[in-house]
Order: sequence, then structure tokens, then C-alpha cells
Amino acid sequence: MRPNVKLDHPRGETHRTIRLGARHGMRKSPRTGFVRLLYVAAVLFSVLPAKPARAAVEHKLSHGATPSLRISPEGWGNTSLDELRIVLDAVAAELAPRFPGRELGTLRIVYGEGGPLAFYDKSADGDYVIRLSARQSRWHQFVYQFSHELCHLYSNFDNKLAHHGEIGHSNQWFEESVCEAAALYTVRRLASRWETDPPAPQFAGYGQTLQALADYLVSEPHRRLSASTTLADWFRSNRADLEGSPYLRDKNEVVANRMLPLFEQNRDALGAIAYLNHRPEDAERPFGDYLRAWEDACPPAQRAVVAQIIGLFEGREAQQQEAPRPASPAGLMFAQSAR
Repeated sequence: MRPNVKLDHPRGETHRTIRLGARHGMRKSPRTGFVRLLYVAAVLFSVLPAKPARAAVEHKLSHGATPSLRISPEGWGNTSLDELRIVLDAVAAELAPRFPGRELGTLRIVYGEGGPLAFYDKSADGDYVIRLSARQSRWHQFVYQFSHELCHLYSNFDNKLAHHGEIGHSNQWFEESVCEAAALYTVRRLASRWETDPPAPQFAGYGQTLQALADYLVSEPHRRLSASTTLADWFRSNRADLEGSPYLRDKNEVVANRMLPLFEQNRDALGAIAYLNHRPEDAERPFGDYLRAWEDACPPAQRAVVAQIIGLFEGREAQQQEAPRPASPAGLMFAQSAR
């Protein structure tokens, strides 16, 4: 890969530029300023008929029904809305069966330049709202961004205690790492599926692009620890930074790479995410207690993977420590423009 060629990063950032550490920051403290509320209103106006209401956690029983998507028509550039719906529906259909006890209902999808984000505040109709920053038919970005934000919804991201309008974030870094792993999981799953069964004829062959994206991401040097460094060792050195600033992407992605093989080991493993933040007080617990509360909330089919994740942080790592380094994606470019 030529170092002077800029690639479109799936988060909407340009390769070799500084990551925006506050991508989710506004969502985590939605009431810290009137200007922020005005911005939220402006972004959502095209699909929201009234001022958003505070999100209430709703755990509706279902059989993993795929959420219905209501996509704002504005801001996507030359992206076909019909094709955008096909891609986002494919992401939702891939993830929803992993969460058979959850029904998200209708999701409202809007464009915004501030980066991808799942809003705490729901629409007046009680719908979750997700903002994406991908444009111009960059389907790899849409898949990556939407799967990450959808994971936040399944992780009970809005089931947290608030004090004076502020939500504790000492464990938010872990939720970000989990959702990064879920995004990698989804990209890899769709890459394999679309090789033989694309969601529409025009996406034939696009599985190779998704696979190249996944290979590129898991191989980024900052995501990988040396063979002599365990995640427990790394965490001891980085814990204070993570708990103080949850959106340090380079650090979140180290943890995601370690968890990805565990989520991929069987069909039930990813479903453990539905039991994260299970009780409102869980998010404020010390990290070790936070993980134990997650494990306790899981049914037996999901408890094993959480125990394995706990083992990573306690120095009991399995032989397969992280996502294996794939072969080089043979120079496949997702785009040469930085825009």
C-alpha cells in the first residue's frame, strides 16, 4: 500500500489522520448544553416530528426480529436510497438473530458529519435514532458504522444511571471495545455471505471488498500486542487512560481484536452483548465487578464467552489470543479520495 495514498477509513476518517476521540462523546452526555440540544434537533429534523424524548429502556420479548429502518433521504450524496436500504437491512438481518430476546422496533437512520452515533434520546414515537457519516455509496463504511452503532442498542447502552444529567463513563471504553468487535464480526460475516449470496445482484463480488476491509482493520499495527504481552499486562498499563477517556480508539481496538475470536467461536457467543449493562447500576461498578455482573446476567449459553473475556483481563488467555493476522489484501483500495 503506497504511503502517500489516502484511504477512506470506515469510520469516515482519512487513513493516517488523527482519530476523532469524541465520536460518541455527545451521546454519552446528552444534556450538558443547550447548544448541543440544538445541534441534535437540527440533525434529526428531517425524520423527527417533535423534540426527542428521553430514551426508556424497553426489553420486548421477540424472536430476534429484524428492526424496521426509516432512512432520512437527505445527506447521503450520490448513494441510492434503495441500495442503502438493502445494505443496512443486511446488517440488521445478520445481527438480529444473535439477540433472540430483543426487539428494537423501528430505527431512524440519519446522515451527519459529526461521525456515527447512537442517540440516547428517542424520537417522539419512541424510536431509536442512529446517525451515520458514510456517503457516496461507500458500502464498506455503511456496514462498519451501522453494525457498531447497532451493537450499542443491543448492549443496553441507555440503561444507565444518570446523576445531574451526567452518565458515569468509567466502563464506557469496554462497551466501545465490544461494539468494535461486533462491527468486525459483522463485516467478516457479510464478506463470507456475500461471496455466494449477495443481498442483490449489484453487490455480487462485493464480499471481497468487505473481506479486504476486515483484513486491513485487524492487521493495523496499533491493534496488535507483541507475543510476550498479555491483555492483562497491557490493561494494567492503560486502565487509567481508558477509564478517564472512553473514546481512545487505538486502545479500544486492542481489546476488540482480543475479543473477536471469542465472539466468532459459536453462534451464541455474540448474544452475550444483550446482557451487558443489564441493570442500571452495573455501569458504575468497578471494572471487575462490571464484568462479573455481566456474567451473572447471562443465561448459560452466553456465560461461557463472558468467562473467557474475564480470563483475558485476569491473565488467563487461551492459546488463540487475538484475531489472526490475515494475508495482505493485495493492495485493494476502498477509495483514493479523502472525501
